[in-house]
Amino acid sequence: MFKAISSHPQGHKWNKLNKPLKENAYRGRFAPSPSGNLHLGSLLAALASYLQARSQDGTWLLRIEDLDPPRSIPGADLAIIKELARFGMVSDEPVLYQSHEKQQTAYAIALEQLIDQGLCYPCLCNRKTLSQHPVYPQTCRQLTFPCSAPHAIKLKTNEQNFEFNDAIQGHQQQNIQSQCGDFNIRRKDGLICYQLAVVIDDAKQGITEVVRGIDILDSTARQMHIQSQLGYQTPEYAHIPVLIQPNGDKLSKQNHAKEIYGEDCYTLTHMALQMLGQNPPKLGVKNQAKMMRWAIEHWDISLVPKQATLLP
Repeated sequence: MFKAISSHPQGHKWNKLNKPLKENAYRGRFAPSPSGNLHLGSLLAALASYLQARSQDGTWLLRIEDLDPPRSIPGADLAIIKELARFGMVSDEPVLYQSHEKQQTAYAIALEQLIDQGLCYPCLCNRKTLSQHPVYPQTCRQLTFPCSAPHAIKLKTNEQNFEFNDAIQGHQQQNIQSQCGDFNIRRKDGLICYQLAVVIDDAKQGITEVVRGIDILDSTARQMHIQSQLGYQTPEYAHIPVLIQPNGDKLSKQNHAKEIYGEDCYTLTHMALQMLGQNPPKLGVKNQAKMMRWAIEHWDISLVPKQATLLP
């Protein structure tokens, strides 16, 4: 269900000066999965998305991507929300949960729409077979619905080149058919795939710009393809570098990245701003609110490093 933790009066949105926001077209979001608490890499993504929204007096939203129940840790969602609030980042609207019944219904309706339009087909391939082909060889493309055997659902692709201007990484061009081929939008176990869910969520929340890690850059064309098939607007995109460990592994929950829970907010924020190419001052007295105010007023996304990875 929808859950929210907010320090602001109900019914109002607030800007960088803690005054009610005027209606603004900009809407951004941060969408963590509840598979663990925040680490420095996720803080970087949260901060970049938050500052980009706040610097434009826009709306910043929080979404919990809990599509995969086995990967969700009970209580991790609330821990994430509280930790973000500790840094001064609070969603302007109730937090959206992908597991919410309304969201699941929206996913099902969109899936039926794509099936009815003849844009999808059932896929019987197992993981072992798929792992042998970096680009899906369209093995099951001739199958049709209904299909009684356990199956995933793939979305058909074509030779279209998708181009977009990334606010950080510059001009991008991707061709899904040569990159990955037809791809899953529903798993064989019945769970909706990330690619479909994120497109529906962004449309539902009216997201105008997606600021996220460069590890998801390759997914952008797939999401643009789904947007075009469903008749949705395409948001702008900005992909920040991801943090890696000294051994080259991405700093992530799966790689046992250290949680930031309880650590000094000011020090971590100052460090994160430097990693994002900003030049934060060292205040005489540590004050998180003042640091965030400075960050909002001086945020410049053009200064964010264009490389793919950063070391903490």
